[in-house]
Amino acid sequence: MKLTEYAIKEFVPFMIGNRKGTELVTLFNKFGARDLYDEFGLPDINKRNEHRPSKKEYVFARACQISGKYELRELLNLVINEVEYSEEQVDRFNEILNPENYHVVNQNGQLIIEGGVIDRRKPVVNEAHFLDIQSRIMYVLENARVSIRVVMAWFTNDLLFQKLLEKHNQGIDVKIAIYDDGVNRKHGVDVSQVPNNMIRRGTGGGLMHDKFCVVDNQIVITGSYNWTNNAEFRNDENITIENDPTQATRYSEEFRRLST
Repeated sequence: MKLTEYAIKEFVPFMIGNRKGTELVTLFNKFGARDLYDEFGLPDINKRNEHRPSKKEYVFARACQISGKYELRELLNLVINEVEYSEEQVDRFNEILNPENYHVVNQNGQLIIEGGVIDRRKPVVNEAHFLDIQSRIMYVLENARVSIRVVMAWFTNDLLFQKLLEKHNQGIDVKIAIYDDGVNRKHGVDVSQVPNNMIRRGTGGGLMHDKFCVVDNQIVITGSYNWTNNAEFRNDENITIENDPTQATRYSEEFRRLST
């Protein structure tokens, strides 16, 4: 929900209500802020004179920060229901909201802001890691609840494989596809213990050089890191852990393509 600064300013008195400074900080922390109220008062909002803000200044600044996000709608739905209900008050809210293409309706005694595009998608979170990679992967695998798909050029790390085997034995849908070459045949883990595909060559006739894992079709682990002991203990490597269902679906589709 995105509002102009004019509309946000009109809602500031309703957001403040009878709240103390500490209560305002608690309120905005529920909607994404990470503020602390200290001995100097409300948190710094980078005022030019470096003074701490008044309640109005703090509330206006934090509300502007969440304008354009679903959290602003949730916040305003909360505060408009704190006001004693009257048709006149609903009209007042609509005077503010109507020019912004929103409006307030009464649903079974609860005031709800409608209009605009409601986007409840969780934000995409990407985490890049260059150290302690094995532990990062283990953590994601441990929290798998539905499925795990692994495509790995070389797979010799028995600790990671044992975690996959453990999840497989718990009923998690685990499937592995690895490169069918001398390294994996001689030194690789025993993928025969789980559903697997051995890939003889890449699409263009070269190596199958992919390195990725998809967990619950929600999380992707990918990067330079083969699941090998050399990658963990000798090489400079990287992974990115992407919490992105759309991206995960693309990788799941690629797993299916490589496995057929």
